[in-house]
Amino acid sequence: MLQALRKKPMKNASDVKQFAFPYTELRFPGENSGERILFITRESPIIHNLRLLIFSAVLLVGFILGYYLVGFGEQFLQEASLLKLPLVIGVSLIFILGMWWMAQTFRKSIFIITTRRLTKIIYTTPFTWYQFSLGLDEIEDTGSYGSSYLEALFGLGYFVARSGAAAIKNFKIVNISYARDLHNYVNKLLYAFKHHPELINEFRPFIPDLKPGEREELFKKYPEYRTEFE
Repeated sequence: MLQALRKKPMKNASDVKQFAFPYTELRFPGENSGERILFITRESPIIHNLRLLIFSAVLLVGFILGYYLVGFGEQFLQEASLLKLPLVIGVSLIFILGMWWMAQTFRKSIFIITTRRLTKIIYTTPFTWYQFSLGLDEIEDTGSYGSSYLEALFGLGYFVARSGAAAIKNFKIVNISYARDLHNYVNKLLYAFKHHPELINEFRPFIPDLKPGEREELFKKYPEYRTEFE
């Protein structure tokens, strides 16, 4: 079954709108031969939508203020009315550009767990990016946190993997769903990587929103994955 899935055309992970198991059709920059994706996600769409809402609100307030100032200026200079059309055009262009900009950076920025490492590709603009990876053999411990009322309200948190090497920064991904479950999953992955390295490619992927019984039933269709490592 896995062989058949791999014959399908590969997709750049950053171009996929929504991720779903199995992840065998996805590829990302720097992926090694034999490396298997176990989980891939983005920052929560809730945070993205909040940013869009705040941006739209600020722009609307700016437009109303600008329109009011133009109307006020008309009392002293009739030609001030000529500024209304450029104001509408300018605000419209800023709105379109801003929406596109945030949509691009949101879609292209991804967090990936593989059988070899944790990696994240972050687009700071639609054209500039950085990639940071931390090998499973470099991880000292992991943690998950929900440190604000906003995160608690929407069920969000952030995940941290700490490196034992002082020269290497901690690996952190913020505003994601299932941060606590992800922390527990990575701990199991690290155990398997340490005690059963020869079987690591058989480690089951992380699939949120599944109850234990449902997970077992699903993986019966994918016998190439192990659900437990003793």
